[in-house]
Amino acid sequence: MQMTYLRRWILSNVLGFVLSLLSIFTIKLLGPTGNGLSAAGWGLGLFLGGIQASVLRQRLPQLKIWHWIVATGLGTYVGSALAAFSNLLQAMTGQGILFIALKFFPSSVDSMPSSLMWGILLIGHGISVGISVGIAQVLVLRQHTPNWRLWWTMGVIGYTLGGAIAFYGVWSIAGSFLDISWASMVLVIRGLCLGAVGGVLYGSITAMALKSIRPRQHNL
Repeated sequence: MQMTYLRRWILSNVLGFVLSLLSIFTIKLLGPTGNGLSAAGWGLGLFLGGIQASVLRQRLPQLKIWHWIVATGLGTYVGSALAAFSNLLQAMTGQGILFIALKFFPSSVDSMPSSLMWGILLIGHGISVGISVGIAQVLVLRQHTPNWRLWWTMGVIGYTLGGAIAFYGVWSIAGSFLDISWASMVLVIRGLCLGAVGGVLYGSITAMALKSIRPRQHNL
């Protein structure tokens, strides 16, 4: 029974990540205001938050789905906005979070390949979102279970690894000109595959914390 539940949890995260990236593709085609990372925040809140809550309610029956959706959406939006602001500051002035991190390795800055620099930015983005979403979700979770501390830790690790991969998929979609063509479809399929991989990583890591989630006695 537990294995089935945990597999359902992992699958829900894969589905949530993929649907979130698919929503970005749809929004890009419709030509909205705003950017892809903003869409990612609200997409995760609507899809990932809702799907996660439906699975979590099997352990925590009194959890309100809309609370979890709002927490996940706002957490992802705030974390993405902070990371995007830092990246913009880095590009314009060279004084972002990446600049601070590279101060510890001054001799390697000039020789660092751009792909590695992008990797550092993606990991930083995942950490930012992981911390933000973790705080928002814990504010909801602690009302229903005493075992919420491990959730925040695993959430940050999960978003650092899985989120970095998924956000690369976001940027591959949001940062490209998309239309109804084979080239655009290839970009979207690649982005969705990256989202699925990110969902597997995030779901598998947070499943470790999910094993210990039990409702508070007064909620029974």
